[in-house]
Amino acid sequence: MTHHDRTPAATAPLAGLRVLDLTIAMAGPLCTQRLGDMGAEIIKVESPNRPDITRSAVMADVLLDGEATPYLTLNRNKRSIGIDLKVQGARAVLDRLVPSVDIVIQNMRPLVARRLGLDYASFKRLKDNIIYVSISGYGEDGPMVERPGQDLLVQSFSGLTWLAGTEDGPPHPAPVYMIDVMTSHLATEGVLAAVVQRDRTGIGCEVKVSLLGAALEVQIQELSTWLTTGRFVKRGKAPYASTFQEPPYGIYKTGDGHIAIAQSSLGVIAEVLGSNALADLAASRPVREEHAAIDEWRDRVYPVIADLLAGWETEAAVEALHARGVWCGPVNDYPSLLAHPQLQGCFATMEHPTAGPVTTVAPQIRFSTQPEPQLAPAPALGADTDDVLSAIGYAPQEIAALRAAGAVA
Repeated sequence: MTHHDRTPAATAPLAGLRVLDLTIAMAGPLCTQRLGDMGAEIIKVESPNRPDITRSAVMADVLLDGEATPYLTLNRNKRSIGIDLKVQGARAVLDRLVPSVDIVIQNMRPLVARRLGLDYASFKRLKDNIIYVSISGYGEDGPMVERPGQDLLVQSFSGLTWLAGTEDGPPHPAPVYMIDVMTSHLATEGVLAAVVQRDRTGIGCEVKVSLLGAALEVQIQELSTWLTTGRFVKRGKAPYASTFQEPPYGIYKTGDGHIAIAQSSLGVIAEVLGSNALADLAASRPVREEHAAIDEWRDRVYPVIADLLAGWETEAAVEALHARGVWCGPVNDYPSLLAHPQLQGCFATMEHPTAGPVTTVAPQIRFSTQPEPQLAPAPALGADTDDVLSAIGYAPQEIAALRAAGAVA
């Protein structure tokens, strides 16, 4: 599906809500994009001299007519206003804009937000029932409060990277910005809860989320197990997908690719693969209290399964194991994923005025009142400045004066 209109559909769930987007990078923009996909009007504020860093964040050496794909990917369904808050007169524009919005979202470091007067107290003075969302790296205080909240750094700080790989290998980070995505979900949930509360009581609030909080929530089962019992499973000789999961949980090479196997019966797998050795291993699992023996047993199981599956083709192994109730599936690369019929309807194409067609992941929340979401491409910086300022009462000559002064662009 291809869409162009930037006006939210009246039937969309969040139609009528207006969001002031002061975010950059990924966690914040993905949150506001999700709100825009659901019908909220998103006004993205950027400095013409210091725009969102994703505008220049080249990924895989790809530029589309000078546009970086991360910006095009994370900023659909938004309007853009260029305001340079370091220029005299620009702050007055922002202050005049705030009473017309329902929600403000920012992801600056907490002390920076306070220093710039972009904290909750400052916005609450302008609109008492404002909903204000703060996305930080490590929370609102503590010794890490001013450290940069970047995905890989937070994965590493939170202990997440120690949960996969082998004992003699390095810590194993996720290859994607998983924590940014999780944080964007937390922020979106916080917005929606605050909107329900305001509609019910008339009272706005401040919503605080952090990348560190998201990283801890991702590990809620593993951390809870360790905090409650003290049992932390160290990485062993086998390339674990997760140290907290027992074999066969993991990925194995086949004759023509790879297969993933989740929590399943080792005995059943031994039957399917025709292995007495694996059956004996399954039967010899040490009792639950013998932690050291279990760790040693785990290291012996993985290579046996790996040797057996090396002689199977992926599809045959998946079909044979699936028929016996084993949770398993092929490991796709991007081309094989795209070719699979399950992916029909999962992508959408937007026509950008300069970058051309941009194909991306379609909104993954669907509503009966909005069966096919409207998608508009990411805006050029300041593309909607005049329209947004006119809507809050600025006359053309006032806008021209602000532009001449460099306050807006």
